[in-house]
Amino acid sequence: MDSNRKNILYNIDWAIVLIFLFLVLFGVTNIYAADYNPDFDFLDLSRRSGKQFMWIGISVLVAFVILLLDSRFIYKMTFPLFFVVLILQVIVVLFAKEVNGARAWLEVGPFKVQPSEFCKFSTALVLAVYLSKINIRIKKETTSITNLGVFFFKMFSGKKVWSIRDISISQHVIPLAIIFAPIILIRLQDDTGTAIVFFALFFVLFREGIIGNSMYLALVVIFITILTLMLGKAATIAILGFIGFLIYAAFIKNTQVAMFSIGIMIFFLICRAVFNLNPAIDTYVVLCWIAISFIQNFFKKEAWKRVEKIVIVGAVLLSIGYVYSVNTFYDILQPHQRVRVDLILGKIQDRHLGFQTEQSMNAIGSGGVLGKGFLNGAITKGHWVPEQSTDYIFSTVGEEWGFLGSFTVISLFIFLILRILYQAEKQRNSAYRIYGYGVASILFFHLLVNIGMTIQVMPVIGIPLPFFSYGGSSLLSFTVLLFLFVKFDSQKLDGL
Repeated sequence: MDSNRKNILYNIDWAIVLIFLFLVLFGVTNIYAADYNPDFDFLDLSRRSGKQFMWIGISVLVAFVILLLDSRFIYKMTFPLFFVVLILQVIVVLFAKEVNGARAWLEVGPFKVQPSEFCKFSTALVLAVYLSKINIRIKKETTSITNLGVFFFKMFSGKKVWSIRDISISQHVIPLAIIFAPIILIRLQDDTGTAIVFFALFFVLFREGIIGNSMYLALVVIFITILTLMLGKAATIAILGFIGFLIYAAFIKNTQVAMFSIGIMIFFLICRAVFNLNPAIDTYVVLCWIAISFIQNFFKKEAWKRVEKIVIVGAVLLSIGYVYSVNTFYDILQPHQRVRVDLILGKIQDRHLGFQTEQSMNAIGSGGVLGKGFLNGAITKGHWVPEQSTDYIFSTVGEEWGFLGSFTVISLFIFLILRILYQAEKQRNSAYRIYGYGVASILFFHLLVNIGMTIQVMPVIGIPLPFFSYGGSSLLSFTVLLFLFVKFDSQKLDGL
């Protein structure tokens, strides 16, 4: 039994390894189809399929080396590795040349390396090690649906639900700093797509009780962002005003206050629609309405006694301030990304602007149940889909392998993610469990966004499909990300 525990091939999770091998081999097959030219062989290093096959060989070698390393050595090298990767991001910001609108690549001899890809596994690893050291489970926030109901009941009853004293530097500030450090540096490289990926690690914080009920605050922020982009600032502020006064009325148990103010606002909105008022006037009237209503009602004695007025006023003011900052954050996106968001939100209907995604959907839809067959995809062979071997590689699967091939690929990804989560829960070392959740979160985010953008349900932000899309840095990064967990899982019985 002891000899088996020391045997690498005996302890590793072969289900994960086999899925990895299938995905990378099927991926390079589809890269060959997307970049097909009858004058070149599959392994020709001047073509993308040949280069990708070379990177597969390098990635498999790196994976084997990781399995040979001692987990304790990896554990000790976590923080030095993280700082080295961050320094590389600084070097990229200062010295990298611009490629396709982003300064994200460093030239190393004949190769181009994207250091931001290596931030994914290093950030997930350092976050896992740090959270395990501070033992955050001593004070874990409740996050179940039942406790969410209790949270809202307390809020509407006028009871204290949150205090600034609840914020801990070690449990809240530092974990967020670990996540935002690569986000900021990668955003400075104008690589918004890769930067957004790191928000997936918030699921790790939620799972470990770091942000707990604060996750619902994130959902509120998303809700306000979508409303602002779709309806404009004035309408969003009006809606927030309605919600604010309903909460206020619940606090003081007096619905007349809220209904009177809401009635006035509805009357104004009707007048605005009839007389087509200038949007600037519209905004100022809404702000004045909110200000006057708060001044009028918050000076009532009963309100001072029964309402945590600072919380309500602060929340409304912060919400209004955020509404006015949404466009600033929106402008950070690159022009083509803003166009994609506008298409998703229905703000623009110009089909020409959605050409890339439209061609991808045509390719996927034309595949039918069984697909047109390998190298028989007319849209793929005609190179109608831009970036088909990278961001839109899934459209090749849909056209040439049909619904059956698409279903197989998605099912394997889902099984891989669920397998990682299952194995993560079996870890004795909390750092390895947390890291497993980090791996699953990053893979799921990539899967959701990449496939979502090929079928026009997600904005195009330019991130690869793990193990599938063309790119040496991407493939190597995902391989290290996955096989670090495979290594940790192989030693779970030792509790290292």
